[in-house]
Amino acid sequence: MIFGILDRYIGRSILTTSLLVLLTLVALAGIFGFISELDDVGKGNYTVANALQYIFLTLPSKAYLLFAPAVLLGSLLGLGAMASNSELTVMRAAGISNGRIIRAVLMTGVALMLLIALLGETIMPKAEQIAEEIRLTALEQRLSVKGRNGLWIKSGDRYVNISTVMPDFTLLDVHIHEFDGVELISSIRAARAIKATEFDAKDWLLQEVETTRFDAESVEITQTDEQLWSDVTDVANTGEVLPNLISVDVLKSLKGSSESLSARNLYDQMQYLKENQLDSRSVELAFWTKIASPLATIVMLMLSLPFVFASQRSGGAGQKIFIGIMLGIVYVLVNKLLTQLALANGMSPLVSASLPLVCFLVIAILGIQRSA
Repeated sequence: MIFGILDRYIGRSILTTSLLVLLTLVALAGIFGFISELDDVGKGNYTVANALQYIFLTLPSKAYLLFAPAVLLGSLLGLGAMASNSELTVMRAAGISNGRIIRAVLMTGVALMLLIALLGETIMPKAEQIAEEIRLTALEQRLSVKGRNGLWIKSGDRYVNISTVMPDFTLLDVHIHEFDGVELISSIRAARAIKATEFDAKDWLLQEVETTRFDAESVEITQTDEQLWSDVTDVANTGEVLPNLISVDVLKSLKGSSESLSARNLYDQMQYLKENQLDSRSVELAFWTKIASPLATIVMLMLSLPFVFASQRSGGAGQKIFIGIMLGIVYVLVNKLLTQLALANGMSPLVSASLPLVCFLVIAILGIQRSA
């Protein structure tokens, strides 16, 4: 049998305590988050009900961020309780090796890893997006991105500045500058841009457009009520591939933190930056960190094993809670520090994202070898 009685028993112990710890941590985070949201209640149409909706929809994101520390703490409590009750000692006396116990723990870790990966790729991004839309709409806020000068993007040979992105992804005060080498040949200003889905998935409809064209002897200014992005790029009737002004998926990605995005959204944003020859290293780091995050579940379980094996009869729940909290804090801090330092020193994003995981994995393996 793949899952024997021992595997199910150890797995049930770890799962029960880990989920209870996660539920407690998420509930506390939600309470503190709701208290923070009360500062905005009364602004615009933002009510207590909206704040409750927002907090409820952000709970999956909080669960995702707290999952690895919760598994570490839950494993320390679950396996620690088995050690305190001499269950691990009985298992050893019955001829069950530490390797067999470790295998059962790792099988549970794989199940937890799949669970958190599913949460991070399906429920969390969608819930976070809906939460932000509810909050922004109720507060009647505009989504200003990338600083005081708005959002700068590159589309082919054109440089685009977007002052404001509305919650429905309408773009306000759009400036499009086209260059021939270092020479500016045209500048377009549109009061707004909306998705023109009836034409092309990449097309946008520019409204209240003012076009300024420059040549060696004159400046020509024209004004139109509406103009398609495909007409601006002169590919409307040529059959060429229409360069995207900016995709809605990228705008969705820019709205939230990288932790709340799915790996697919991060990949799309990364490809967009690469296609336009822009720096994509920070987005690549977020992408590989997203891929590596579920693996942290297994590493956290392995990290708890040395403490359980080394003190099977000593130390109560309070001591194990303290150890778990300290290890969780150290992991989060070291993870942030090492990834950013590695990226700043020119390491590839893949190496930067995996370095903290590998370091803690080595520590866990050495700890298990010494305590087993």
